[in-house]
Amino acid sequence: MSQTLDIVITAMRDAFLAVTVFVAAMVLLFSWLQYLTAGRFVEWIRSSRKWQPLIGALMGLTPGCGGAIIMMPMYARGYVTYGTVLSTLIATLGDSAFVLFGATIQDPSLLEPVLAVHLISFIAGVSWGYGADYLEITPSRPLGRLSFRNANQTTETGDQEEIIDENLDIISSFPREEPGTLSYRIVHSGYRVWWAVTSVGLVLGIMLIFWFAEDPNYSPEIVWDISTRDGILTWVGTIGTTLSIILYLASKSFFADDTEATIGDKLNSLDETLTHAASETAFVTFWVLSAYLVFEVAMSLGGISESDLASNGDGAMAVVVAASIGLIPGCGPQIIAITSYIEGIISFPALVANAISQDGDALFPLLVRHRTASLWATVHTLLPGLASGLILLWMGVDFP
Repeated sequence: MSQTLDIVITAMRDAFLAVTVFVAAMVLLFSWLQYLTAGRFVEWIRSSRKWQPLIGALMGLTPGCGGAIIMMPMYARGYVTYGTVLSTLIATLGDSAFVLFGATIQDPSLLEPVLAVHLISFIAGVSWGYGADYLEITPSRPLGRLSFRNANQTTETGDQEEIIDENLDIISSFPREEPGTLSYRIVHSGYRVWWAVTSVGLVLGIMLIFWFAEDPNYSPEIVWDISTRDGILTWVGTIGTTLSIILYLASKSFFADDTEATIGDKLNSLDETLTHAASETAFVTFWVLSAYLVFEVAMSLGGISESDLASNGDGAMAVVVAASIGLIPGCGPQIIAITSYIEGIISFPALVANAISQDGDALFPLLVRHRTASLWATVHTLLPGLASGLILLWMGVDFP
């Protein structure tokens, strides 16, 4: 029992001080930038049709799912091509990108593979998007010009592309969250306390980087004496993670943290930007903590070492499994897959396969508007993910 408690407390402390505090800083930065630029690019994207797959990949490449989510209603209204949807979904790493960048701050040696996976995802997205548009691929003609289906044949009822008033602003048309519920009050009141604890944690997280630089073997003990350095780390880490779990549960977003309602809120209010930056980071914290606990419990109870896990994560099966996880909508399971790479459990080719295959939270708004388009999109993201991962594995490309 004592050993299990130690594992849980250590995972809570490390998840908050090694990941959450740095993710929070980046989420806030990108959320603020999105708030400043809300709606400015929609008309430009719409009028730049030949550049749309490139622009879509750039929108998908931005950390988080906000950029990708904005592109989905644009397709449903006929503003962008289906190739643009595919390039966006292929390039996006969703909230997993925050986890990777947060880990890079802790371990600068990860910078090269992190930049490489983003570059590969971007190239794959642009190439696949332009290829889809060149072949005139649509949800009703998944093979495009290679299909024998009549090009003029209409789609099934309910799956036709929706063309709405051209003057309707995408951003202002997004729904808003409904205030008044208990969960809404918890999130919109508790985020201030969460940011206060996270600010302290960020200072400690930065100090930990210097402490590890001075002593690479430094490993904080679980100490509850607040007068000691380790005691402060334990308290701040466990309190911060506990608050994050409360926000996560209150938001009721268990697999996907970004929706059109949350995007619409934070793009129209700076206060909502702070609120949802806290909520989004809490979501990441919960799934990173889950990954830590799975790994630690498996090694502790199963007598498995990190080298044993790593030996099973560097083959073709790991690439297939990582790409298959990408089929699951939402960022939660993807965060576990990405954390597996950071922990040295899966290889770089498997990381690339998951990064390309996953669609983040952006698949949900597309699924609501265009069922057939979303289902075929998962196929179009899985194929380049598998191909890229297996090619890299065959070429022996990896980052130890």
